[in-house]
Amino acid sequence: MNSQLKDQFFCDVFAHVPTPTECLTPLWTHVDKRMYAPNEFLLHHGDRWSHLFYIQSGIIRLFYTDLEGREFNKAFFWEGHCIWPVAPRDRNENSLFSVAALAECTILACPFTALYAHLTKLGCWAHFALPYAELLVEQKFVREHDLLLLSATERYAKFRQTHAAILGRMADYQLASYLGITNVSLSRIKRAMPD
Repeated sequence: MNSQLKDQFFCDVFAHVPTPTECLTPLWTHVDKRMYAPNEFLLHHGDRWSHLFYIQSGIIRLFYTDLEGREFNKAFFWEGHCIWPVAPRDRNENSLFSVAALAECTILACPFTALYAHLTKLGCWAHFALPYAELLVEQKFVREHDLLLLSATERYAKFRQTHAAILGRMADYQLASYLGITNVSLSRIKRAMPD
């Protein structure tokens, strides 16, 4: 992997860690580059989530699957984002949700055990983890608020404003699942809203 990709990885993933990049670079030996086709799983429901995933290109989704096989999208992430098992439950027990590519993806994966051990040794685990934990809690509160108090039209309008970078890069049924509405309802909302 080239040095530009390495620099981008450290810049995006560890931006808020007050430690020189040279101290973090030993982690690079644990990072591997993975390619995923559309709909290919990064993590299956029931598996143990054991890696940090950094998205170099593409879009991924986190989703639940019910007993009838219906899928419910809970979040989308795209270029420059990284996800990892922030909550201890996510890394100590089997995953309650799946993670899959929405489009072709290039992902850099780093084992969580190596990440945790190295940052703990440097004394900067809290500097790394706390901002991600705060962001996760904030996203959960905002999503709960939106699903309970905003109309479907308002939820779509908000998504269109806050996720403009990916709006045209996913199928409507994927977006409808995230918004908590049917594909038919989403089509109706889109027709009624000005461009």
